[in-house]
Amino acid sequence: MHMKITKEFRWEMGHRLPLHDGACRNVHGHSYRLQVEVEGTVDEQGMIIDFNHISAAVKPFITKLDHAFLCEESDTEILSFLRAHDMKLYVIPYPSTVENICRLFADKLQPFFAQHPNVACFRVRINETASSEAVLEIRP
Repeated sequence: MHMKITKEFRWEMGHRLPLHDGACRNVHGHSYRLQVEVEGTVDEQGMIIDFNHISAAVKPFITKLDHAFLCEESDTEILSFLRAHDMKLYVIPYPSTVENICRLFADKLQPFFAQHPNVACFRVRINETASSEAVLEIRP
């Protein structure tokens, strides 16, 4: 039997888009929501994959991001300030758009899902606000 399951996670995080030509250029934050949707074949135990295994793969990374500032490595002005004040931060090589945050999670999760033969594909869905989201589908 082919089926889909979804596990949801939430965290708080700050960021900015320094080259943006609007309000997002400013330091601000969001209450992020992540949904990891897994599609695949149900095994003899009636599962595609155990929800606890998904949580074990996702939660350590969310712990690194929760109440942190997600910062593009080229944003040296903010990086200097955060480091000088011993603030929690996570540095990435590209702008901290919701699309790139979605890609970040997909890249982190792909090796995990590749180890599970029942998983045909997975989707990472990130809500940055109640009305704005990005979705990326990966076939491991």
